[in-house]
Amino acid sequence: MKNILFDMLKKRMARITLYIVVASLYILYLFLSSCARIEEDYPPNWIVASQYLPKDQLQGLRSAGFFEIGDSIYSHHCDSHGNMIRYKYDDKNKTWDHIKYETLGCIGIKK
Repeated sequence: MKNILFDMLKKRMARITLYIVVASLYILYLFLSSCARIEEDYPPNWIVASQYLPKDQLQGLRSAGFFEIGDSIYSHHCDSHGNMIRYKYDDKNKTWDHIKYETLGCIGIKK
């Protein structure tokens, strides 16, 4: 009787061990595949576009950043009074177009 119970327990432990090994391998696969590198252009498009910024128009302004929406690249710049100037990059002509001026757009409003 003891041997029969021992054999049954042994078989169950072997099955549980197999499930644990399979589950561990599956989790490892999910982890490694989710960390896979995403192919991106290097250097990023905004860095290439920043080389074409109109330096003469940006005298006295500080850069407030670049961002992309869809295929468009935008650049924000701030003057000494806190006004924001936005430029949009034209990839076809390799130029930046002044598209927006926002009064006090670079100043955060505190409540």
